[in-house]
Amino acid sequence: MTSAPTPEYGAPYIPITTTRSTTVTDTTAPVYVLIRPDGTAEWGTRINLAEEELGPHGVGRGFLTDGSRLRVAMSDCALVLRDEYEPNPYAAATLARVAGFSPEAAPETRGPVILFGWDPRNEWDSTRPLSSDERTLIEEALTAAGCTTA
Repeated sequence: MTSAPTPEYGAPYIPITTTRSTTVTDTTAPVYVLIRPDGTAEWGTRINLAEEELGPHGVGRGFLTDGSRLRVAMSDCALVLRDEYEPNPYAAATLARVAGFSPEAAPETRGPVILFGWDPRNEWDSTRPLSSDERTLIEEALTAAGCTTA
């Protein structure tokens, strides 16, 4: 018995050729930084672990700026459920600096906030490793905002 389609079953046999990818992805470079309301920040490679800290009310995501390859994630309800999500001025200041505007002009953030590298071609979780330039910029913004990294 043949396992491939044959003309007698209504389809011609088409051999499938596979190739091995030689692209190497750095799995140790962080894809996100999680900024907590107490000012602690944590770098990580698996965004699903950080999303667990955002709370039980869903995850909202948005671009840091128009055309940015950086995205922001926080609880969908953080701005509405003000009794459950404390203000996060550390995240607001960090995001403002990374976006290139003053911390005084930053929109309100509440609860833990994730800043991550975005890749629309990544079907698994849409993240990508942060570039060294992005990490440097984020580290400078975290320091200026008064964050401590774990």
